[in-house]
Amino acid sequence: MRGEAMELPGASYLYTIATLSITYAGFAALIMIFRQIIGGRVSSYDVFAIRAVLMRSFIVAFSAMLPPALALFNLSQSVVWRISSLFAAFLLGVFTLTFHARRHAITGLPISKWFLMAIGSQMLITIVLLMMALGILVEPAAGPFVISITALLLVAAIAYLVALDVLLRGNVEKKKRK
Repeated sequence: MRGEAMELPGASYLYTIATLSITYAGFAALIMIFRQIIGGRVSSYDVFAIRAVLMRSFIVAFSAMLPPALALFNLSQSVVWRISSLFAAFLLGVFTLTFHARRHAITGLPISKWFLMAIGSQMLITIVLLMMALGILVEPAAGPFVISITALLLVAAIAYLVALDVLLRGNVEKKKRK
């Protein structure tokens, strides 16, 4: 029918990923707040960690919500996936390329293997998304886009668990010193 947008393949999955990402961000922030209740004052690392979790979560949510929104304009599926991939690659690329400088300015912590794995994974996801946006080796389609956004959510969850470990160990070390 003319004027009615077809349901985009993967749209319900993308809505689920967006919901999961925002729920996860809220849960992660609550855990950090509970940690502060136990440990006292909020450190610059605490603020950095919460901000990083929220930024990754919003990148996932915005990226997941864009394809169904673009589909409302009756664009071809190829164009929807190209634009969505470019948007997600841009957001993730800027976040990833500036992450080390922001982290170092706040924490001064050395680079760990987990940090390198998270940054490397995010760069790989960014490259795949760029390749899809440009149609290089990866056809613009729901499958590669959904896998990329899901992988980013997984990387975000692992990065959060590593940051939480640092926060909790820091809290334990403070208690042991007293």
